[in-house]
Formats: sequence, C-alpha cells, structure tokens
Amino acid sequence: MRWPFARRRVAAAAGGRPLPVLAAGESGTIARVASADPSRLVKLSSLGIMPGVEITLVQRRPAVVVRIAESQVALDPEVAEDIWIEPAGPAVRGLG
Repeated sequence: MRWPFARRRVAAAAGGRPLPVLAAGESGTIARVASADPSRLVKLSSLGIMPGVEITLVQRRPAVVVRIAESQVALDPEVAEDIWIEPAGPAVRGLG
C-alpha cells in the first residue's frame, strides 16, 4: 500500500493544486498532504484533513478557513500550502 502522505514538497506538475490557490467557495478532494513534519501530519489527520476527504475553501485571508463535512477549520497559510487538492468537476444541476 502506498503511503498517502508525502514527506516533501511535490511539484505542481504531479497533479492537483495547493489549497490556497482555490477560489473561496471552491471544493475538491484532498489528493495528498505534503509536509516534512510528522507531528503536523498527525494534527491535520486528527482534524479530518487527509487524502480522499472532500474539502471546501471558505476564505483565504486573514487565515485559510476550510469546511470539512459540518466543521470549519482555520489554518495558517504555510500549513494550507501543504494540502494538495484535486478540484471538483462542474456542479450538476437538477432539472426543475
């Protein structure tokens, strides 16, 4: 099994985008968490921030605020840059 957390920064060409480049209100799925600090990885996973989780960016300033399920979490900008997102596709609207 491949470990989903990267312990180094990954190039943008590897796919996904860092969380802070999303627009407020944009959603996606966490692709990976790239941090060299094991304690940061443990803290983020305890907050529900781990690969495969749906996440929505609420705001970028003064702190990065994200929504995961029914919770909102504020992150320092340097922590948010370690979170890589696969953006969600266009929303599908119902007929009616």
